Amino acid sequence: MKDIVLYDGNCRFCKASKRLFEKLDWMHVVDWQALQSVDVPGFPQEELMREIHLITPKGEVKKGFFAIRRMLLRFPLTGLIGLILHLPFLKPAGRFGYKVVADNRTCTLRKK
Repeated sequence: MKDIVLYDGNCRFCKASKRLFEKLDWMHVVDWQALQSVDVPGFPQEELMREIHLITPKGEVKKGFFAIRRMLLRFPLTGLIGLILHLPFLKPAGRFGYKVVADNRTCTLRKK
């Protein structure tokens, strides 16, 4: 079964990230769904827009850094990176790094 990843289909940075992750997903374990094309009960739209959400086949929800970490763990080429990101002392840095990128993503690829 596939993980479902909910992303902002109107964000250029999010779409570029999706394309990169799709290239790494050789086993086709992720199903990407744009927030704008699905109805996701139980999640406020503002929360969904703030960070990427991943829903596992068991129904668990991973957000932000934890969603990225799970994807990296599931892809053959990045599995070791995903494992390393499970080290306890890297969790705060990963969460902080994700927050910085997510908070600035609309500016990241803006034309100057």
